[in-house]
Amino acid sequence: MDVRLHAYHPTRVLLLLEYIPTSTSTPKSTLSQPPNVLLFIGGMYDNFRSPRYVDDIAKLFPRDVAGTGGVVDDVTQKWSVFHVQLSSAGRAFGIGGLDRDVSEISEAITYIRNNIINSPSAPVVIMGHSTGCQDSMHYLCSSLSSNTKSSSSSRPPISGIILQAPVSDREAILDGVRHDARAASAYNDALAFCKATPNKAHSKTLLPWNLTIPILGPVPLTVTRFLSLASPESPSNPAQDDYFSSDLGDDVFKGTFGKLAACEWVLTPTKPADNTDGGGKRQSKSMLILISGDDEHVSSDINKLQLLSRWTKAVESQSTEESPAIVSPHSQVVEHALHDISGDSIEARTARLVEMRAAVLKYLNDVVGDVYGHEHGDSKDDYSPWGIWKRDKEAIEAEKGLQGVKL
Repeated sequence: MDVRLHAYHPTRVLLLLEYIPTSTSTPKSTLSQPPNVLLFIGGMYDNFRSPRYVDDIAKLFPRDVAGTGGVVDDVTQKWSVFHVQLSSAGRAFGIGGLDRDVSEISEAITYIRNNIINSPSAPVVIMGHSTGCQDSMHYLCSSLSSNTKSSSSSRPPISGIILQAPVSDREAILDGVRHDARAASAYNDALAFCKATPNKAHSKTLLPWNLTIPILGPVPLTVTRFLSLASPESPSNPAQDDYFSSDLGDDVFKGTFGKLAACEWVLTPTKPADNTDGGGKRQSKSMLILISGDDEHVSSDINKLQLLSRWTKAVESQSTEESPAIVSPHSQVVEHALHDISGDSIEARTARLVEMRAAVLKYLNDVVGDVYGHEHGDSKDDYSPWGIWKRDKEAIEAEKGLQGVKL
């Protein structure tokens, strides 16, 4: 798949990767620039093309064909996928933080609108994976004054938020500590090191390498970021990164997830409500939550469905008639999905190519629209997003059927 790189930040060498998928290897010379954007935000250790499922989402939106199999209007494809590179990308997450991440995401959105789409009101939906979910929540929850100064005078408005594999780093760390004596020793020593470090030096002091590696791997890690990720005072006093721990109280979730309704930079959809799929007469702000059913970074004793229900109630508890907000009805615990929804088995590909992508397409259509085709339509010669999705689904089902035949 072709891609295009854009330098988006005014002072830092940071890039946007724009996916340019096409339906054939020899596309027409002039490709459309879609007006709607899905902006992907990776997690720890991620950089461009990681996780690989972003490619699978981008393939749903080829630039060289019309959205419904024929010419729709001057712009044939309505959606494009971008991946934003943050200063914390790759192995640099330990020397950054959510405030700077959100500032850079804001810069990226502004750049896309002003320099690529050439429309200051172009719809943008952000999609976080893993720690990118924390960035997405921080975009929603944090005040403007809490973020590192950016060239934007206000936070750019967005049309929606997708959380894929939202995981508590704190609970993942503690799960490792319970099962690994070396990690437990390093964790306790790291807490002692942090306690001995003066507060004013936290942001510029790195943990010793022998403590970092057993806990989070071979990365530079400041005291500030370690305490944010490990959040040792949770659940009573969660640190900045601790948005998703299962032992946080309902009042804490109301103060984070519950902010969706009143958040001025998450827009209420303006398209007509789809009353055939759980929609009401009044459109609501919403977020899509996709929890991986077989997430290897989530302890087996955590009830994922119950956690999703608690987050849903937190959003709905702050919803009002004037500013309604919901967790999208397409939210789910994706069966057989690993943390990054990888894998070549039929079950893994069903989770990635069928279940996850269907939920994303439905959500994008709910909050913005312009997702052509239909889940139950004819996939033959159909290069709409749903047509591509259905062909992949049919291929997996055919393979599953063949494997079930005893020769």
